Amino acid sequence: METTNKIVQSMNTKLWDFLTSEALWDAVIRASIKIIGIVVVAYLVVFFGKRITANVFSLSMRTPLNHSERRQKTILKLVQSVISYVVYFSAILAVLEVLNINVTGLLAGAGIAGLAIGFGAQSLVKDVISGFFIIFEDQFGVGDHIRLNNAEGTVVE
Repeated sequence: METTNKIVQSMNTKLWDFLTSEALWDAVIRASIKIIGIVVVAYLVVFFGKRITANVFSLSMRTPLNHSERRQKTILKLVQSVISYVVYFSAILAVLEVLNINVTGLLAGAGIAGLAIGFGAQSLVKDVISGFFIIFEDQFGVGDHIRLNNAEGTVVE
């Protein structure tokens, strides 16, 4: 009984020493600052990226070329979404690196999982590819009222 108490007390002392060590809190503060920096930079890149693409698309609407406004809105939304996804995905990977998590295994696993899902969800992949062709061929875009079989409505995104 007495040896068990000594072991527990020894473990408590070691845990307390670890939690109050200067090295631990130095590492926690450094990692926190890096993570906050990564999140702020990612937010700023997305914010300014969206503004720049909106300005570019608004300038292209003023040119004498014949551009459809709804097509421009649709492609603008698509480009802004791609910017957000790429930047935030990269930020998540950077945060995981700061936390000393090996992301190379995650990326390899995600690639294999993506390949398996691609084979398993071929109809979904066909729908996504068809969606890109609908956008780039300007069949319909944001703000259009469409009817497909029994469903009808206004395209929002």
